Amino acid sequence: MWSSLRTKLMRNGRSISTCCFVILMALTRFSEGGYNASCNSLQFERYVYEDCIPHFNHSMEASDYLNTCPWPTFKGSYLVLNDCVGKVAVVTGCIEPSLKDSVFLEVHRKYFSLCSGPADPDGPVLMLLIMPSVITTLVFSALYTWQRHDFVKLNVGV
Repeated sequence: MWSSLRTKLMRNGRSISTCCFVILMALTRFSEGGYNASCNSLQFERYVYEDCIPHFNHSMEASDYLNTCPWPTFKGSYLVLNDCVGKVAVVTGCIEPSLKDSVFLEVHRKYFSLCSGPADPDGPVLMLLIMPSVITTLVFSALYTWQRHDFVKLNVGV
């Protein structure tokens, strides 16, 4: 039985390799063209701008985003927006990151433009952070030199 199956497989080697290639293409979505094959970007934008963004805009109305950075206070609303946009992306088949990125870039430009990235600490705080390592380095260097000097003096005197 196994030998007859093997001979059939050897005879039909080309059709088996073709079948494997087609299955591989289907698994990797190569035949669909990657991300954009089943994406309905118009439906994605409509759902996002009709369902997700209005709820976020409503929650941001209470903030003073034109004068201060609202980030720590409205992190929860931002996470809800992120979840909503992610669900819309899955439903519409638009899992390409650039569509989500464009939505969030627009949100950041509008609401979080006053939020800056991490900044250096003030001078006194910076000194408190740096000085222990500088002092430790100097103390260990002095101790090593002092002990080395005593060791050399003992060996020379013997």
